[in-house]
Amino acid sequence: MKEIAVFYRNRENQLTIRYLQENIYGIFGEYVNVSNYYTNELSSIGKINADAYLLCYEESFQDLFGHIDDFSKVVVMTRSIQHKYLRPVIDIPAHTEVLVVNDSKESTLQTIYMIYELGIGHLRLIPYEESADISEEYNRLNYAIIAQGSEHMVPKHIQNVYNIHNREISFDTFRRLISVLGLENSFVHHNLMRKIKEDLDTSTDYINNYIGSFLKDQMFKNIINDETLAIVLLDRNNKVQFINEKAFFIFNIEQGELFPIAQLFDKPISEIPSFSNEVIIYNETTYVVEKVDLSLMDEMVGFYITLKEEQYFRETENKLSRKLKETGFIAHNTFDDIIHVSEVMKQCISVGKKAASSGYTVLIRGESGTGKELMAQSIHNYSSRRNYPFVAVNCAAIPESLLDSELFGYEEGSFTGAHKGGKPGLFEHAQHGTIFLDEIGDISPGLQTRLLRVIQEKQIMRIGSGKVIDVDVRMIAATNADLEERVSKGLFRRDLFYRLNVIPLQLAPLRQRREDILPLLKFFLGKDFSNLTPKDIDASLNYHWPGNIRELENAALYFKTMNQLPEHIASHGHDGIDSETISKPIDNDLSDNLPVLILTIMCKNTSTYSGIGRGQLLRLLTANGIVIGEGTLKRILANLKQQGYIETHAGRAGSHVTSKGRTLINL
Repeated sequence: MKEIAVFYRNRENQLTIRYLQENIYGIFGEYVNVSNYYTNELSSIGKINADAYLLCYEESFQDLFGHIDDFSKVVVMTRSIQHKYLRPVIDIPAHTEVLVVNDSKESTLQTIYMIYELGIGHLRLIPYEESADISEEYNRLNYAIIAQGSEHMVPKHIQNVYNIHNREISFDTFRRLISVLGLENSFVHHNLMRKIKEDLDTSTDYINNYIGSFLKDQMFKNIINDETLAIVLLDRNNKVQFINEKAFFIFNIEQGELFPIAQLFDKPISEIPSFSNEVIIYNETTYVVEKVDLSLMDEMVGFYITLKEEQYFRETENKLSRKLKETGFIAHNTFDDIIHVSEVMKQCISVGKKAASSGYTVLIRGESGTGKELMAQSIHNYSSRRNYPFVAVNCAAIPESLLDSELFGYEEGSFTGAHKGGKPGLFEHAQHGTIFLDEIGDISPGLQTRLLRVIQEKQIMRIGSGKVIDVDVRMIAATNADLEERVSKGLFRRDLFYRLNVIPLQLAPLRQRREDILPLLKFFLGKDFSNLTPKDIDASLNYHWPGNIRELENAALYFKTMNQLPEHIASHGHDGIDSETISKPIDNDLSDNLPVLILTIMCKNTSTYSGIGRGQLLRLLTANGIVIGEGTLKRILANLKQQGYIETHAGRAGSHVTSKGRTLINL
């Protein structure tokens, strides 16, 4: 609860003091506690601690010295008059002399100033002074305006008396108090909005700014900024409080002007409840429109409308998903679908995730078959555009003569064979989503120029059209070509290369991440993975894999059909491993292929001076798709040692494969 200290000149007018106190509680309620002080009694009071100090008269400011420490918390009170009490005053005949009566000279002058400031200038207002009444100076007056509690001061002969009651604490005063107290909440704002309706206040511009700011805050809390949306915020009188660039481009109106409601709807929009997904046509363009009422507590104070061109609009995520599946413009894969255990791929995925959240253009580089499209789909599905289309284009697979029209579309009659009505291009299909341009190094110089414009201007133009179309598309490009070399030879635009290479992402070939080979084989083979012989595993680990993951998948399909690896891969195995040796009954743990695989891994990861420990060996086995417990590994190593295939040493020396063991696996 906040403390408010209110300072009056004296205790004399307790009716007004209680009224102003009720004013304060009427706005802040139980969020504050009000304490009253009187400047003519402060000499007997020490320090006064409060969260805000409300001063009734500005000239009393100096009386606070020595009693408060923080003068930045002082707010000088101003007052306002309610509509219903001042409205009859407006009907008094023009040029009439009217006596104004209040409980003090200062209050009387403040009341006169306020009436004039509120625009009531057709009367001559005369301040009441007690001495003047004695001299019968007011005998000629027939009208009086009084404040509550000053009825007894009106000369008896005046019959036309207009009671404006107690003046309210002004809107401006409460806004300053709210700022000092830090009490920004819906309860306080609701009470303040109610006060605006009831009072005539001189702070008209200040109030209008407050209402405009409040409406803007409510709007930005309810909608997401989207550069494809036309957004207009209106008060209940259809006056524009905010309009974004897209809406300005459509309607060509500015803040403060009246919105052309009649051109969009057949009745006043204030009479139409909130709605969404309504279709209208404006200037020959179809829009999907939404209207949202903005209320404070139970009172509607304004509304906003959003318009999106129908071609860009998607009603719901479910409808969008169905549509994308129908068109095929959907990304099926995520980062979880990338089979890997190698550190190099872990690092690559980490970069990909950061790139996804950035929204910048990504250039994926790597040999054919390394999974560039899989990475592009994963980036799309990890980004904020995941619910919009993913359009993949293999630039090398589409003839050069067709690629231009495929990407940018064309108008009817643009060339022989053009479809009636024209055709949207792939950039339009990818609106709000991602377009993946694979093998981008192979596109022609002319197409490079058009792509550069798309990246720079975010606009396209269909073939045969003079109309520019705005596009909101995230671009991911991929290539296996040496673009730097192509740039140096003048085959690829340098400026386009730099525009594409904002976030470079390099995919390592399979031969540089051999620990991923067996996990990938296990994924592609499924239950058939157990049919691989140690020689097959050894061949797979030693093969160069020039076709990378694509070749590995083909080899797995061949194995599932023929129950053997393709000859050119199988030939990389070591002939010294025969079934009789492998199945030699050292014990039950050595009755399968596991001991030979362990010996192979140990040979490849040890040297004359450095052995391998069980922990590292377990990690390497797991990386190769073999998950066993430490107890099982200890038994296998013990049996291998007993047979003379390995020797173990204490501490960090670890285990080494003996010459007998190397002979067994032909290494």
